[in-house]
Amino acid sequence: MRSAWMTALVVATAVSALFPIACDGDNSSTSGKAGAGGDAGSGAGGTAGAGADIGVGGMQQVVEIQPPTAEIVVTNGVSTPVDFELLSGGQSVPAKWAVSNGNVVSVDDNGLVTATGKVGGEVKVTAFYGSISKTATVNVKIINEQNPGGIADAEIPILKAATDQDANVSWLYPYDKTVFPKGIFPPELMWNGTGAGDSFYVHYKTQWVDVGVYTKADPASRFLLDEPTWRTISESGNGSEVELTVARLPAGAPTATVVVKQTWTIAPGALRGLVYYWANSIGRILRIDPGKGTPPEDFLAAAGVTDNCSTCHTVSASGNKLVIGGDTFASTYDLLTNQVQLSIPNIGKPVRNWAMPALSPNGKVLIENNAPLPGPPGGSDGMWDPETGTKLLGTGLDGVFLDMPAFSPSGKLIAAVAHGGSHDLIKYNFDGATNMVSGLQTLVAMGADPNLNAICFPSVSPTSAANTTWATYHRGVYPSSLDTRYGPGWLYMASMDQPGVEIRLGNANGDTYPFAAGDRDRNENYEPTFAPEEAGGYNWVVFTSRRTYGNRLTGNSTQVKQLWITAVDANVTPGTDPSHPAFWVPGQDANLNMRGFWALEPCKHQGDTCADSSECCGGNCTDGMCYEQPEGCSPDGDMCATDADCCDPDSKCVEGTCGQGPA
Repeated sequence: MRSAWMTALVVATAVSALFPIACDGDNSSTSGKAGAGGDAGSGAGGTAGAGADIGVGGMQQVVEIQPPTAEIVVTNGVSTPVDFELLSGGQSVPAKWAVSNGNVVSVDDNGLVTATGKVGGEVKVTAFYGSISKTATVNVKIINEQNPGGIADAEIPILKAATDQDANVSWLYPYDKTVFPKGIFPPELMWNGTGAGDSFYVHYKTQWVDVGVYTKADPASRFLLDEPTWRTISESGNGSEVELTVARLPAGAPTATVVVKQTWTIAPGALRGLVYYWANSIGRILRIDPGKGTPPEDFLAAAGVTDNCSTCHTVSASGNKLVIGGDTFASTYDLLTNQVQLSIPNIGKPVRNWAMPALSPNGKVLIENNAPLPGPPGGSDGMWDPETGTKLLGTGLDGVFLDMPAFSPSGKLIAAVAHGGSHDLIKYNFDGATNMVSGLQTLVAMGADPNLNAICFPSVSPTSAANTTWATYHRGVYPSSLDTRYGPGWLYMASMDQPGVEIRLGNANGDTYPFAAGDRDRNENYEPTFAPEEAGGYNWVVFTSRRTYGNRLTGNSTQVKQLWITAVDANVTPGTDPSHPAFWVPGQDANLNMRGFWALEPCKHQGDTCADSSECCGGNCTDGMCYEQPEGCSPDGDMCATDADCCDPDSKCVEGTCGQGPA
């Protein structure tokens, strides 16, 4: 990514006249020769591009940076800096210095590069001299060993030497091949079958980081890495593979065994936004930040909503509006001020108006849900203004009833289930300027399989860099799967561009995954919702599942109901499952949680405080402060007209917003 060093490049060019070429001979020589990107010198008008040799006095004068590559290894916080030098004709010359990622290394005025120790990765070190620049590469690797369990020195090499699989331990969580985003809370490791006196070696290894932790078994067989160390692992490099190995040495045993070997992927992008969900065992809508792992927030209490049936909600993708179709009132909340904006009584009516409706990304348009769900919701056709409660006429939906409608994050498409009769997955085009729908099209038929003939709760993806859009939903038995308290459910995805293209999300479902709980953990996955924007080459889907969560939530399927997230490849390869094994949303309590809606939360800009780079629009957090790209371009999340408007050369301009392209 472009970052602070590119800004430095612009500044350095402006001051290049301050640094004359230090060499023998006459600058007016006509025999000068330019390297790649430069023009051959001809009198005083000759210029040299980056990587050029300078023609002086009829001779080649080589300008080079030494060393061209280097490595800094930070071992338990200690490292040796690397002294870079710019040479012209073999002689050291003064230069201006910059680095491409100040979160990894710093550089002083003399070219001395020092690792911060926060994260590892590849960094470009650039020297500016006269009208040219030269760039070297420094690779920073971090090695960290911790022994919070006080494991004896003699046991450490035994644990490290483990090769045989442990036959007595069953691994529970996380799942192999999981894709995690940057900025997520560390996953808790959980297993069964070990003794309280066992010693463990927990080893995380990436291209840039090697972390080993020696610990004793928690009585519940769990291990949670501290958050700063996990940030070092997950924030290092532009995404990476993580190899996890856990080895066990029972008390008094001569050899250790391998409990698990897994490989995870850290995506080169962070999740932004909050998930709003219904804790239906307490009858409250709560919100949670998946990246922080902090407890959920009962934000409605601050707005004076204290009843125990705030439910049947929908949130606008922009995060500015929340609509609730409660027992007593249909209400609209302004999430920016956390105030009730509108409340319409449902008293005396047989339905909950505005229960689980479609809400446009800007929160200006609402389409009522008429699916035969518990409550029941619906009862009205067409579109509504959620701020005034006024019905919008002449929209193309007058007299039309839709089941479980949903807007795309762009606001240009609507997915829904056909009301009555076929129950097929359908779509409309939507013009936000006129509030008109058009182009009704059937995408996927309900189907004849009695176990999969319900299409429920569609949600639409952001449009990818390849200009494709998808709808995700769950299938099950009609009508029991409309209510996720009953019946099985499986996640699916269908093309919004090519009717008839449907993919079962088997990896997210765990169709063939070797769950420790076996079939107990299958067949109960519901209510998927796309995050409003792509991150790191993936779309992210939050969904409801009744599977167990390690050894923390192990009851039967009537006792466990939690939110999970799966990464879905933004660019789908035909004939393949684009989903990946899911991870549990950190911070949830043990309530029966369901129906998560994802809404954006702004990234941080230049000068805002930050904990890591994933929080910053420009992707660069240095010394606790966000740095953005140079003026004149748009960081990820800001508006654009073409790809060239985006600061990051890997970003794409999709639907007027810069965002990360495929991994």
